[in-house]
Amino acid sequence: MIKEFRLTHEQARNTVISVISQLPVDNKHPLRIVIDEDKRSSAQNRMMWAVLNDIAKQVNWNGEQLTAEEWKHLITANLHGQKCVKGIQGGLVFMGLSTRRMNKKEFADVVTCAEQFGAENGVKFSNDALEAIRLAEQYKDQLSKVA
Repeated sequence: MIKEFRLTHEQARNTVISVISQLPVDNKHPLRIVIDEDKRSSAQNRMMWAVLNDIAKQVNWNGEQLTAEEWKHLITANLHGQKCVKGIQGGLVFMGLSTRRMNKKEFADVVTCAEQFGAENGVKFSNDALEAIRLAEQYKDQLSKVA
């Protein structure tokens, strides 16, 4: 059985402390406790696609018009190291990090990286993309105050 708690208020924190204090300690079959930030939200996902779609429509990359999905792969590979491997039937494949598994900070980094790339390449962002960029910056500012 998996129990998941969200620390949204003091009572939630107290509940987690109580639950943990009642757990058995067993060195042969220990329980695992993981503390992690929530994964990216549906709203963040929609915003990322707004930014990527603007880039896809406006940037010609080395003579090619890439899809928003291809831009996502390039940007995540850029953020997490540009590992490139030979494809199964030839060609090259860039290995980026799956955005599905990203936490909110990592996702904000994707939007920020895409925005920086777009700005350097003359992209005129739509209102939806500008909102995504603003929210990503706001989120990163909030994190810097906590860290």
